[in-house]
Amino acid sequence: MNTNTNNPVYSVSEFSHVIKKLVETNFSYVRIRGEISRPSFPGSGHVYFTLKDTDGTIAAIIWKYTLPRLSIKPEEGMEVICTGKVTTFAGQSKYQIIVESMEVAGEGALLKMLEDRRKKLLKEGLFNDEFKKPIPYLPKIIGVITSPSGAVIKDILHRLSDRFPSHVYLWPVAVQGEVSAKQISNAIDKFNQLTNETSIKKPDLLIVARGGGSLEDLWSFNEEIVVRSVFKSSIPVISAVGHETDTTLIDFVSDLRAPTPTAAAEKAVPVRDELISRIDELNLRIKSSFNNKLYSNKERINYLIKLLGKPDQIFENKTQKLDFIYKDFENLFKDIFVEKKNKITQYAQCLFPPKILISNLFSKQQLLDTKFKNYLKNIINSKETKLNSLEQLLENSSFNRVLERGFSLVMNNKGKPIKLSSEAPKNANVKIKFSDKIRTAQLDK
Repeated sequence: MNTNTNNPVYSVSEFSHVIKKLVETNFSYVRIRGEISRPSFPGSGHVYFTLKDTDGTIAAIIWKYTLPRLSIKPEEGMEVICTGKVTTFAGQSKYQIIVESMEVAGEGALLKMLEDRRKKLLKEGLFNDEFKKPIPYLPKIIGVITSPSGAVIKDILHRLSDRFPSHVYLWPVAVQGEVSAKQISNAIDKFNQLTNETSIKKPDLLIVARGGGSLEDLWSFNEEIVVRSVFKSSIPVISAVGHETDTTLIDFVSDLRAPTPTAAAEKAVPVRDELISRIDELNLRIKSSFNNKLYSNKERINYLIKLLGKPDQIFENKTQKLDFIYKDFENLFKDIFVEKKNKITQYAQCLFPPKILISNLFSKQQLLDTKFKNYLKNIINSKETKLNSLEQLLENSSFNRVLERGFSLVMNNKGKPIKLSSEAPKNANVKIKFSDKIRTAQLDK
């Protein structure tokens, strides 16, 4: 090997810098199509993934400040076209693309991603009928979420004005593009945060609408953030996205789908003139029914009057009948009074005179009083005898009897008896109790 050449010698970092400059100079702006593999979302906020096809791979990076501007979020298996610049990473001697924009590669890939997302949300239960809320028959306030320009909002307002003029709040949003989904979701959430106490009252109904377009144009209404906001909404939502043949995920989760924005306005309110005509019709029917009922009752009364006799004759018959009833009552009470009087007389004969009853009770009371005095006297005599016996027994067992027989009691200064000589030290002062009095002494002086 000939080492004496004129080729320059590079350090590793210098050569890496040269390669980096060559790559970035020749590939400053490229579009690469491939399938996303192993996307990573670290805490830094950047996104790292690999673009691959059947024969090769290339590393890709999305900086965190670029991610919010993308119209789609990178997902595993998604076929995309990434636009950006190619650069090198000297730390691992590899090249990579810095992604500045991303789009789904073809309608087929979009449809596959849409179907996968639909199945996922369906499995979570977001499309179940049990969560659908009823649409109010006549909402006072309607919130419309759509673009402030274009024919959609004009069609909705015009149709509402024709059918039943209502109070409408317009929340302007972008209906396609990078920020569209976030704006639509935010509008739904903000409408739900309103209350009857806020300066802007909470709507009774929401309409999310936009005109027709391609699958890519309507993609914002397939984003999870929008679908989940509609699902969480406490206000009923009518979706009116695209034409009648267009279907987005928001149509499955909304409480009612309208084929067009104009149809959404028709489903939101009834026709005012039809309601007035219906009310007039019902009012006419009520009046007609009332008049018919009144005429029928009048005919009925006339018929009943004919069935009745003359008033004087009716009252004469009733008066005579009352006389007979009164006579029957008089006889009935007379018999009852006689019967009760006889019973009272019979009971009175069975009663003793009060003086005799009192005399008998007084005699019984004296007899009981005598018996009680004798019983009490016997008890007192018995207790006195027993008490004398116990007193004699106590006297015979008295402590003083022992002292009278010549015994004495030795006590300490506190008056406590001394039973053993060990309890009284020498020269101790003691008290000696005799039968007649107490003396003091000193031991072993």
